Amino acid sequence: MDFKRRTMWLASMLIVAFVNFTAVAASDTSSSTALQVSPGGGPGYSYRAKRSFWGEGEHQVTGKSRSKRSILEGLTCVGCRAAFTGLRTMVTLRQSEYSMKKAASFACKTLRFQTDKVCDAIMEQYVPEFAYILKTRPNVDAPMVCSIVLQGYACNSLDPRLDWSVTLPPPPRAARSYRGRGKIRSRKMVASSSQARNDVVAAGPYKVIHLTDIHWDPQYVEGSVSNCPDPLCCRAESTTDQTPVLLAGHWGDYGSCDIPWRTVESALEHASKVNGDAEWIIMTGDLTPHAIWTSSQEENMMIVQRLNEAISKAFPNKPVYPTIGNHEAHPLNSFSPVGISRDLSTAWLYEAAAKAWSKWLPEEALVTVRKGGYYSVTPKPGLRIIAINSNLCYTLNWWQIYDHVDPSGMLKWMINELQDAESKGQKVHILGHLPPGYVDCWSVWSREFMRIVNRYREIIITQFYGHTHYEEYKVGFDQAGHPSSTSWIGGSVSTYTDLNPNYKIFYVDRDTWNLVDHETWIFNLTEANQNPTQSPRWYRSILATKDFGVASLSPNDLYQHTLRMVEDEALFQRMYGYYVKNGDSALAKGCDKKCKEEILCGFLTMDYGDQSHCDLIKARMQTW
Repeated sequence: MDFKRRTMWLASMLIVAFVNFTAVAASDTSSSTALQVSPGGGPGYSYRAKRSFWGEGEHQVTGKSRSKRSILEGLTCVGCRAAFTGLRTMVTLRQSEYSMKKAASFACKTLRFQTDKVCDAIMEQYVPEFAYILKTRPNVDAPMVCSIVLQGYACNSLDPRLDWSVTLPPPPRAARSYRGRGKIRSRKMVASSSQARNDVVAAGPYKVIHLTDIHWDPQYVEGSVSNCPDPLCCRAESTTDQTPVLLAGHWGDYGSCDIPWRTVESALEHASKVNGDAEWIIMTGDLTPHAIWTSSQEENMMIVQRLNEAISKAFPNKPVYPTIGNHEAHPLNSFSPVGISRDLSTAWLYEAAAKAWSKWLPEEALVTVRKGGYYSVTPKPGLRIIAINSNLCYTLNWWQIYDHVDPSGMLKWMINELQDAESKGQKVHILGHLPPGYVDCWSVWSREFMRIVNRYREIIITQFYGHTHYEEYKVGFDQAGHPSSTSWIGGSVSTYTDLNPNYKIFYVDRDTWNLVDHETWIFNLTEANQNPTQSPRWYRSILATKDFGVASLSPNDLYQHTLRMVEDEALFQRMYGYYVKNGDSALAKGCDKKCKEEILCGFLTMDYGDQSHCDLIKARMQTW
């Protein structure tokens, strides 16, 4: 065997090592089949070792030995460095992209990490991107890469070379202030806001519809296999060796399946008829299916356009404020910086989004959409909506390795927008797809994001996200450890996996722009599939203040609510039902003590690098 062949063989084995260690760790902490990888898009908050390298993990419902998991995590860290070393060696020796794809695909297939067709497609998509990064960034080494990719593993820590920070303007000079609804607001700001809204008469709150993670699958086939080994099932090509064979329902399935068009239509029809008096709609991304091996720019653009047209038809003359999901990108999770060559650039997606959103957004907003998928608008006097592309913080976005310091300059832009809003006495709602504080969002980025949120806490009312597919909220904390901010995660119209479809309604105070309440509408998938000729029976499953038992949706009330659930098991189990949207299969699996700990930790984590409040939950759980 000549030198180059030996090198390629060694690189393949190193990649195999990484895949093997990762797969073993994932299978040990997952309720899913060993060596099976979740393709992304949900569900929810999970321990890091269980997260898929091609998307989000599944929620863990059973606990495992901490010492065993620690050992497996250590092996995963070793494997990550080994795999990167193998790929770096191939680049150094000027091996072709074909050879790199072949080596990586060999590893994937040898360990049955995925089916052969998925392995081939994944490597075809990602290797050119990764090879470009390695060729143009010779200083990038294994510790740097694994520091990002393996965020949250006990064996891993932040590489100091990757640290960075944003520059924040000083807060305004302290004016005479008073407390209102738990916020300190300067008299000058309040006067400005009131004057801007002098046409608003005393009335009920505005109603805002939140749609997210629709994941329409154009290839969904009723009666097809729903328990296949691929990342996405319920398609004509889906097969299985498992017994029993499970078949896709008419309206969707609790298996690894997205939804047919009729379910999309049902959600939009119900939302428009029952809640058609909404003032505006927010849509926080992930419109495309989890079929990562068949993904393409053309199909993704078609789905984005089709769903945007359907939403526009359902809500004519209503403003819609959308954001981009990680699944809209091709390859999945890939959001390149400005200036990358066209064949690897994300510019096509930003252009497609700008075109699809032009019916709702002004031209000045579309300028920044084309630059990086983010924008700012003023839907009402006194309120500014800042829509961010939070996918830029994704740890599985390989371009983080290439340009890790404030990708696309979005946080700097966000600071400028907030500074302008502050000077004008405006309040702010933030929209995004990937929630800061979630395991997939890089800790350095989420730390800097929280620094911005805390600096402008007097004007940032709340935040709205998608991605996890669960009914969740997050509480952020200031430097003194006090609850200071909230974010709301909108669940999913998709049923992927074990979930019922949902959409949410938020009630917004017309004067303060605070959230007064929110409710969730769902239908039961089992019941709907038993009556395929009838429209699903949508019903309101949650009215937050009533069902959570809180006086308000303020950061402190939600914080206290989370702490109560540590000891009040009945309250937590009720909350767990809301969390999984009363999905029959999720409820059947249940949620044990470790599962409960992870859910409650997720509620109190908006900066993944700060686990102090999670540690408090764990300490209290030990005495429970």
